[in-house]
Amino acid sequence: LLIDFKKMNKTVDMIALWLLIIGGLNWGLVSLNWNLVEMIFGTWPMLVTLVYALVGLSAIYVAWMSLSKKTM
Repeated sequence: LLIDFKKMNKTVDMIALWLLIIGGLNWGLVSLNWNLVEMIFGTWPMLVTLVYALVGLSAIYVAWMSLSKKTM
């Protein structure tokens, strides 16, 4: 079983980036009293919480990767 870690890291980076973009856009919409995440998943509060948690983890991941690349 061979795993291409460079390809996997690139995939994780892209997923994290897209979640971060979606989260940022949602916060912009929240400032206009229009929460897209709750409009889509409002009937499933646990899913709303999961989406917010994934966006937060993505922000931490992207910040960590950005800072670690600058220090190398």
